[in-house]
Amino acid sequence: MKKARQIPLWPTARVAGEEVLNGRAVLAARVKGLRTERHLSQATLAERAGMHRTYLSSIERGRRNVPLDTVCRLAWALDVDVPDLLTEGPGDGSGRAAPRARR
Repeated sequence: MKKARQIPLWPTARVAGEEVLNGRAVLAARVKGLRTERHLSQATLAERAGMHRTYLSSIERGRRNVPLDTVCRLAWALDVDVPDLLTEGPGDGSGRAAPRARR
């Protein structure tokens, strides 16, 4: 059986892919940073937001695609506005996608 032919990406698509905001990483860093800043445990924040502690842990590790209503509940539990959770804080450089190695 033949292999599927791989179509090379346009050079601009590669550049755009490197510049795309990694929303999961930004949310993960902001939730964890705000939680530790407020001296909250994962269990306490999870209870306030109405979710299981392990689910919150996976959000903080950037392993989950988080629905908007969950982002809203986290913002409420942390007493911040939703845009504050989705924007990089000062010193947070983790939101950009890591550049890929060229072949």
